[in-house]
Amino acid sequence: MSTFILPSNPNTYDAQHAFNDLHTIHWVQHNNKSVSVGDIIYIYESKPTQRIILKTEVVGRDIDSYHIDDSKYSTSGIDFSSKGPWLTLRLIKNIDTCISLQDLHELGLKGNIQSLRRLDDDIANALDLLISDFSELTSILVTEGKKTKVYSTRYERSPKNRHDAIRIHGLNCKVCGFNFEKKYGTLGHEFIEIHHKKPLYLNNAEINIDPRNDLVPLCANCHRMIHRDKYNVLTVEDLKKILLG
Repeated sequence: MSTFILPSNPNTYDAQHAFNDLHTIHWVQHNNKSVSVGDIIYIYESKPTQRIILKTEVVGRDIDSYHIDDSKYSTSGIDFSSKGPWLTLRLIKNIDTCISLQDLHELGLKGNIQSLRRLDDDIANALDLLISDFSELTSILVTEGKKTKVYSTRYERSPKNRHDAIRIHGLNCKVCGFNFEKKYGTLGHEFIEIHHKKPLYLNNAEINIDPRNDLVPLCANCHRMIHRDKYNVLTVEDLKKILLG
């Protein structure tokens, strides 16, 4: 399986709403022969968004019959149904984390994203880790930091530790005090991100996490700011000082 990144111009096509409404869409394949069924394609939206917005899977290629009606998502009037052959892409998830071009450069990507580009395995795995590091949903084991080796390293996380951290610390952001349910009502019920004070990727072995001392609830903005410089992850106290001026 390979991983690619593909630019999308919102002035031409509303990819975000198309995928969320239809879940599976056709995408112009051009003459690309490197993409295979099962590959992953991240959709990078250009100006004004300038970030990765979607993660998709290739479920078909060399499609010569355009049978998905997404005409209302064309923001420029272009008829994409006449531009085959097409790839068929299925939505895996929306990317809420703000992964900008600068972030991609820091992961090792060179240049701009002007056409479909294959990501090196190290970049693809680092991108996956970066996205999951800010994901509200975590997964799998009570003993955390267990490595899954492909070409680089991913780290498994524990839903039990998340549950215990919320029980101990509550649902307010420990930096700014933001509470999702108070702001958004039932939509924000029990929503908060859980921050590991010591990032899991700094551990070289499995570790046991103490939810009281090792984990802290943060809103998405504060979590993102703490990790803004991946070489100098801030502490909660550091960010509080910045916030208070």
